[in-house]
Amino acid sequence: MKMLGYIALVILTGVFVMTGFNKVSGSEMMVQTFEGFSYPAWTMYLIGAVELLSAVGLLIPRTRMVAAGLLTFILIGAVGTHLIYGQYAALGFPAILLVANIIVLLIGMRQMEEEELDAFQAIS
Repeated sequence: MKMLGYIALVILTGVFVMTGFNKVSGSEMMVQTFEGFSYPAWTMYLIGAVELLSAVGLLIPRTRMVAAGLLTFILIGAVGTHLIYGQYAALGFPAILLVANIIVLLIGMRQMEEEELDAFQAIS
């Protein structure tokens, strides 16, 4: 079961590497998307950089929670933007990624609780 979790984490990381790279490289599709939402161009590059850094952070146990948290905020913004602009057909992908990031956060919180319990029991 643990191996399945790692495979899912690597796939999630790959998705954010691709989406982040598309933004920081200024792909025409991303430029048009951000212009269509009337967002300044610099936001595309900032979000892309955060996605790339967070993708790496997902693979490092010590930074996984922070990375998943940052990505969750970005995805809430993406879902919200699509809702505001009535792009319901485009909601699926960011919504699935949002749920995946929330799962990463929940698993991370559970692991932290288990580690704290183990540490407390070791002291007792």
